[in-house]
Amino acid sequence: MNRNFLHNKTKLIFQSAILILILVVLILGAFHVIKPDIEAYCPFGGILSLGSKLWIGSMSCAMNEDQVFMGILLLIGVMVFGKLFCGYICPVGTVIEWLNKLLAKFKLSRVLTGMWDRLLRLGKYVLLFFTAYFTITSSELWCKKFDPYYAAAGGFDSDVVVWAGILTLLVVLIGSVYIRFFWCKYVCPLGALSNIFANYLITLPIIIVYIIIRMIGWDLHILWLLLALVISGAATEIIRFKFYSVSPLRVKVNKDNCNSCSLCDKSCPQGIEVSKYEKVIHPDCNFCMDCVKSCNTDNSIGLINSNGTWLPPVVLVLLFVIGLIFAKTFSFATLSERWGNFDELEIVGKYEMKDVLSIKCWGSAKTLQNKLMKRKGMVGLDAWVKGRRIVVYYDPEMTNITGVKRAVFKPVRYKMNTLKGFQPEQLAVFQISIDGIWDITDNVDLVRMLMKNKNIYGYETNFGEPVIAKILFNADSIQTDVIKEIIEQKSYIKKSKGKEETVEVDFECADKGTVIDTISYITFRQNFFTGYNQTYNDYKDYNSDSLYIFEIGLPYAESIGIRQNLKYLTSHVSFFDGTVRIRTTYTDRPVLQVYYDPAQVDSAQIHASLLEPVLKIFISDDETQERKNFFEFEEPARVIKY
Repeated sequence: MNRNFLHNKTKLIFQSAILILILVVLILGAFHVIKPDIEAYCPFGGILSLGSKLWIGSMSCAMNEDQVFMGILLLIGVMVFGKLFCGYICPVGTVIEWLNKLLAKFKLSRVLTGMWDRLLRLGKYVLLFFTAYFTITSSELWCKKFDPYYAAAGGFDSDVVVWAGILTLLVVLIGSVYIRFFWCKYVCPLGALSNIFANYLITLPIIIVYIIIRMIGWDLHILWLLLALVISGAATEIIRFKFYSVSPLRVKVNKDNCNSCSLCDKSCPQGIEVSKYEKVIHPDCNFCMDCVKSCNTDNSIGLINSNGTWLPPVVLVLLFVIGLIFAKTFSFATLSERWGNFDELEIVGKYEMKDVLSIKCWGSAKTLQNKLMKRKGMVGLDAWVKGRRIVVYYDPEMTNITGVKRAVFKPVRYKMNTLKGFQPEQLAVFQISIDGIWDITDNVDLVRMLMKNKNIYGYETNFGEPVIAKILFNADSIQTDVIKEIIEQKSYIKKSKGKEETVEVDFECADKGTVIDTISYITFRQNFFTGYNQTYNDYKDYNSDSLYIFEIGLPYAESIGIRQNLKYLTSHVSFFDGTVRIRTTYTDRPVLQVYYDPAQVDSAQIHASLLEPVLKIFISDDETQERKNFFEFEEPARVIKY
């Protein structure tokens, strides 16, 4: 492979521009200048998202028109021209190619040929099948779990399975150094998808037959279409080693002028022996034009119907522009669902809401749908991640726009500054109407602003137009005017994982507000307490008069970690037949309460079991498991009558 980076300046400009753009976005994101969207123009995610849209009616998480049309144009480009994306844009392919060139003098990499080359090519088709199937049938991008670009650029966020992300990065950075383009040839699912559509004389008939079968009423699962496409693509590549297509764009070697210098062979990043072809139909050719640029003999090698090397990048730019134009012209709902008596209604009400910040992906849109389905008169929902927009459909005979707003609205309750040591005896309740609050994201922003003042202890909202907020504060240390100033500030500093970010907000007090009540600190803690409650051992069969409550302090009972693990403590205590319920609450402190029948078990047994170093947990009726007891209780304990 030619080690000269500059012999194909056109490709180098494209590759460098993409990497620089990604780096700039990540750097600006690191300094909180922008919120980087590393999936903004992911064609693979767009294609799979379109598949889930067609199959189950919903777009994959965080995907929108931009990614979908980039994916569609990529496939059109593959069918008509070739794998231009792989040669000029793919950041993973660029990194691999540059590594190979940098290390070429050490002669570490080799090009696999023969049986091992053919067999390993099956790998990317297997990975494509599982990625496509799980994404299309669930509307969640399964490729996020292992995608090397997403893992590296996203900093191994929660969507990435760490071991899978590390493994794919090792394949990219190490495997592809020793075996030329190992990731691209043998692992990359987008490479497999591109090859399937490059084989379009086989692929398109399969798709058409599947559509006809579905149209005539045979409910053939998407699994069979995916399986047919993967098998046809893999078999064609592995056995025939070229595709069934009639692409007009091919690299052509003029044998009359060729002097067999083999410069084209040495310059090909993929290791293709270009000089042996008249038309280069090798499945790995991505029209990078390195072979054409390296040739020193006039009219020896070039593109069919074109002697210039400018055509592939020009085509690539045109496809990108066309994709953006279509993305601006057409829109795909992330979720589009109808239920109830929607089809029977003569008149359907429709209400649109914009900037609903909680609509971040298909999952959050589905959560909203589930909520609306429980509300009277709601019959449909469309949601778009792009623009954070929703349209709610309703039966006008059963509800109205105010009812829709009330159904979408989610009241919240937050407590803050309860671990600072000082506890005032009384808290004032300040009620005020606030414009700009609607969904959970707005509330989180406002809570972060309020909690910076140590004299503000609680915040809750109720439906209203505008939303009615109640703010609980220590009236001896702060005035309501200060609270209003906090609400109306235009930005705040958000700290996360040791980093600071300036968040722009736009809240406005719609009235002067008034102090409507005062409550004790203990009452506040009780009202705002987030507890755990689990019944077992036939709790409903017991008369409450026969039960007692064993109570012991449980610091940090409201923390997510404690609440998530209380199920193990419940299982441990449930070994006593007389125990029937466990819950956490606030008395004058956070406490754990165990409800029990003193005729079957006594408080000393319960107390001892809670303090045991190992919890015994039911896995099934016949199987148990042990888990370390990390709960820390606070004495004294007490027994009270139910």
